[in-house]
Amino acid sequence: MIDSKHWLACLDLSNMDDILIGYTEFLTSVVKPKTITFFHTVESGPTALELAEQFPEIESEEEFMDLIRDELNDKLKGHFDDDSIEIRMVIKTGKPTDQIIEVVNSIEPDLLLMGKKMGYAGEGIIPKRILKYVATSVLFVPENSRYSMQNILAPIDFSEQSAKAVKTAGHLVKGGNVTAQHIYRYRAQFFPYSLSEKDKKEMDQKIQSKLKDFKDGRNLPKNVNYVLSLHKDGRVADEVYNQAMNDQTDLIVVSSKSKKITSFVSHDFTDKMVDYAFGIPLLIQKNKEKHQQFLKSLFS
Repeated sequence: MIDSKHWLACLDLSNMDDILIGYTEFLTSVVKPKTITFFHTVESGPTALELAEQFPEIESEEEFMDLIRDELNDKLKGHFDDDSIEIRMVIKTGKPTDQIIEVVNSIEPDLLLMGKKMGYAGEGIIPKRILKYVATSVLFVPENSRYSMQNILAPIDFSEQSAKAVKTAGHLVKGGNVTAQHIYRYRAQFFPYSLSEKDKKEMDQKIQSKLKDFKDGRNLPKNVNYVLSLHKDGRVADEVYNQAMNDQTDLIVVSSKSKKITSFVSHDFTDKMVDYAFGIPLLIQKNKEKHQQFLKSLFS
């Protein structure tokens, strides 16, 4: 995300647009892109007919599209006055999920920004599907996002990808700290057997050793607070949420991995993070080139 030059932000003519536009403008003060493309899909089917019925004076599809474009441009007024950032507008018709995936794979932006409506059931279905089928990094922006980068949380699994998430967090943080959180659990035992205190201590020591190896030789930022969270029950994402609340986190950065089909189709940690109602901006960071290669090999 640090070197991202082209952003694609998805608008839907709801109140979420104002939140997403405002946060996108704030983000340009942290990382400045060269181009921001704002994208809207006029949903085909009954929804489009209902919209058309509201404007009986509109006689052609071209006029209707111009009306939508004017509405979206009105939302953008007063934002992005920096002439060094090119602002574009793209409007298409069809199913929003399919059109977003198609546009992302066509123009290949470095970052996709989407609103995350926390109060509506089923809203997670579209974001998760988009996440699977695009190679770009995705930033989900919820309704109560703060214009701040003071504290950033990066869940880690000691992989090279999670090290990159920590580095991204270190570049983005302003005036605060990065927390790198590793969540682990004790191995399961069959009833009625349970782990002894000695076994638990040995596992704790192994985790400490892995953390040391993770930090050594990777040139990670200095202002990182490393946290080891023992997960006992409930959802794994609960541990991330508790840490985020404790730190007053402004952004969560997670690295996504897609090296094989099994990781692609499984309900993995990244999916669980997207499902969870954090109320905090969530950046799913991807290696664009590797994900493009993976998707091409998968669908070829």
